[in-house]
Amino acid sequence: MRHRRGTYVRQTREADLSGFGGRASKAAQVYDAFVPAPVRDVALSLSGATAADLADAEAALGRLREPRPSASGLESLSRSLMRSEAVASSWIEALRVSHRRLAEAEQRAPGARYDEARRVLGNVRAMAAAIEAGSRSEPFTADDLRSMHAVLMSTSSVREDQDRAGAFRHEPVFIGGTTPANAEYVGPPADRVEGLVADLVAFVNNRGDLAPTAVAAIAHAQFESIHPFHDGNGRVGRCLVHAILRRGGGPTVVPPVSIALHHAGRRYVDGLNAFRDDDLDAWLSLFATAVTFACEATVGLGLRVAALREAWEGRLRDRRAATGRRAPRSDSAVIASLDCLADMPAFHARDLADRLGVTWRAAQDAVLELQDAGTVTRVSAGKGNRLYEVPEVLALLEGFEADPAAFRDAARR
Repeated sequence: MRHRRGTYVRQTREADLSGFGGRASKAAQVYDAFVPAPVRDVALSLSGATAADLADAEAALGRLREPRPSASGLESLSRSLMRSEAVASSWIEALRVSHRRLAEAEQRAPGARYDEARRVLGNVRAMAAAIEAGSRSEPFTADDLRSMHAVLMSTSSVREDQDRAGAFRHEPVFIGGTTPANAEYVGPPADRVEGLVADLVAFVNNRGDLAPTAVAAIAHAQFESIHPFHDGNGRVGRCLVHAILRRGGGPTVVPPVSIALHHAGRRYVDGLNAFRDDDLDAWLSLFATAVTFACEATVGLGLRVAALREAWEGRLRDRRAATGRRAPRSDSAVIASLDCLADMPAFHARDLADRLGVTWRAAQDAVLELQDAGTVTRVSAGKGNRLYEVPEVLALLEGFEADPAAFRDAARR
């Protein structure tokens, strides 16, 4: 019981011989639950190194808003970056799904089961809800948190998830171990959740004296300490990060902070524990460094996407030249489609038509030309409902998530 940024309260659980699990799970238990201290008026006294880390993170977020060589690539990546954030956030919870499988599940590709991919798709939608909440001028509310959780759970096939979607828990919650008595961490009693969430929301809305990165870091750690839902707390807590960064004037693209936290491994968990130990320096430094890393890697990804787009246009021109046709006009549907492919790694022609504001036939003709040039491939048949993929984008996103440091280093160069 090392945590000092809060108090412990002794809890007793009655024996439940009809409950789920073995004998230990059904037996009466006595355990200590941690009640985190309020954060609304938390005072920060940070070391010079931590203050510098926070300043670096704010500068990195600012650079994502600046016109630069990667801008054309970043402009076409908003949804793909949101998917990357959701995929990495799900990795932290041991849900591993490839971008290809996620994209195919999103497009309801026939002939396969996508149970796990659908759960990650719920995370993508929860992230979108978080960005929407962060983009509004109204104060952030507890209902925003409930909405994120409801969306997250909306794609689960587990009945309990559906029944409790968007509702704060009414039972103990713990991390590690098999029961609260042997858990690594036990969250506050359920009757404390409403008050702690109200304090968290007040902190988010009223601490304009702090940098957005610091607000996001403290709010995330406090949310994970409260653990207000029966499941999905880690994923909702990382959605909360992006709602706060957007409220603070963050970039329109989502820097996938979860990728950095995933690659931090045990240091991420240790950082959350440091927050509960009242070592705000350690947690804020780790979180700020993750934000900076994510922003720099995102710039590197934007550069790679911009280079891919140039290569795609070169292939189209070369293919046309080889068949004696004139180069495509700059205002043609096929050229316009090149600016969409990074955000549409799997799509139907009707999706492209809607994105470009052209007829289905014009979009289909563009897709067929892209297929002929080797830029897209068809993965399912069906008249008027063929599914296409952009293999280079899928491979690029997989590489980005597996080794973001390589993209960060490229951006620095």
